[in-house]
Amino acid sequence: MTFEEAPKPVLVAPIAAVTLFGLLGMDGLLSRGDGVILLVGYVIALAYVGETFRQMAARSNEPLSGESARIHGGRFNPLDSFPVLYLCTTRLCTVAELRHLGDRLVIDVEGLLPRMLFRYETSLDRVLDLTSAETLDHVGVTTAQIVGADLTIPRQIGESAHATGSQAIRAPSATGVDHETALAVFPELLGSGRLMPELIERWASTNDL
Repeated sequence: MTFEEAPKPVLVAPIAAVTLFGLLGMDGLLSRGDGVILLVGYVIALAYVGETFRQMAARSNEPLSGESARIHGGRFNPLDSFPVLYLCTTRLCTVAELRHLGDRLVIDVEGLLPRMLFRYETSLDRVLDLTSAETLDHVGVTTAQIVGADLTIPRQIGESAHATGSQAIRAPSATGVDHETALAVFPELLGSGRLMPELIERWASTNDL
């Protein structure tokens, strides 16, 4: 393979990381946070092809919008930052995330109904996979730090992944459900990636979950 033939995703991460190194080193100091940004830039991007799911309030009509997360923040993005679509890789994970949200808001899941469930045909080629032990080792974090209540490190990683051109982050679900994973997608960086939503269910009561 010649340099000219190399796929863009292969070239983007190291070039962005080198650029970031120059910017972050302008003050003469590289903090631990700066190091995380640089490490993320060098982590090999993986592909994700398959179904993903997202539950939304019944009044919502924009299944591809990440504006709510941009305004209010999420696990992988701070408040007033950039849009993110928080998806699950299974329906079970989506239901668990809804119940987790109800518990966290102390209104229980009934207080969040009615909801809609969307299924997305998903094809991405630049995904930072935090379900991989090798990737966690590269970045220097643990699964407990990724799913814990303290969002400082996950948000720092999210900002780094966004800055270095990743389309999404795959991570264990914070619900604690075994083997369930979530996908935080950056819609502004989709490029040739694809997200095709389809409304598949309406949840009016807990019997629908």
